[in-house]
Amino acid sequence: MSTDNDKRELLKLKQGLIDSSESIDESGYGAVMPSTFKEKLINWLWHSKTVIITMLIIISLGFVVWYYFFVAEKSDIEIYSAGNYTTVLRQLIEENGEKYCQDYDKNGKVKISVRQAGEDKVLGYTDLYSQIENGNASIYIGKKDKLTALYDDYINAKNEVIFSDLKEITGEEGYLIDISKTQFGKDLKLFTTEVFIAVRKNDSESEKQAIEFLSN
Repeated sequence: MSTDNDKRELLKLKQGLIDSSESIDESGYGAVMPSTFKEKLINWLWHSKTVIITMLIIISLGFVVWYYFFVAEKSDIEIYSAGNYTTVLRQLIEENGEKYCQDYDKNGKVKISVRQAGEDKVLGYTDLYSQIENGNASIYIGKKDKLTALYDDYINAKNEVIFSDLKEITGEEGYLIDISKTQFGKDLKLFTTEVFIAVRKNDSESEKQAIEFLSN
């Protein structure tokens, strides 16, 4: 019965016979539809926010991938610093090391980059071990005791040799070279700064290139 009453009440409202109805809920009829361009734009943005956010995320990821593969200048040799060295020294290693390096990626430029572990003791070690496991660095520099401890950790825990034997360069068995005793170290004027260097052993082309660079 209520449905029939509502229909009759609605018909009377349309015909103007009555001004309001007690049986029909008119609470929703007061909504104002957007009329101006600004109101319509705001309404569309609100109802499309999920699609817009998703598209922005996709575009951002696409830009990052595009920049990494087509714009960003890649390094021919990546060096990871396990020692707390100054920015100036790291820049000197990058700049002076270029003359001993070849254009391995064949892009017409020679580039060496040095990345340093964080200063925080816990986060620094976490980053260092993450670099050993999954990083791109082919050469490691740092103080002798730290690189030796790192080498021993992997021997004891996983029976894994993480640094290459540099006998073909030094003539003696061992995986560390004191940079201060090389021409490169003399160019850098490493009088009292302790910097040892090692090559990441992974049986890849990057290991061969790192040994060649170190030999030069």
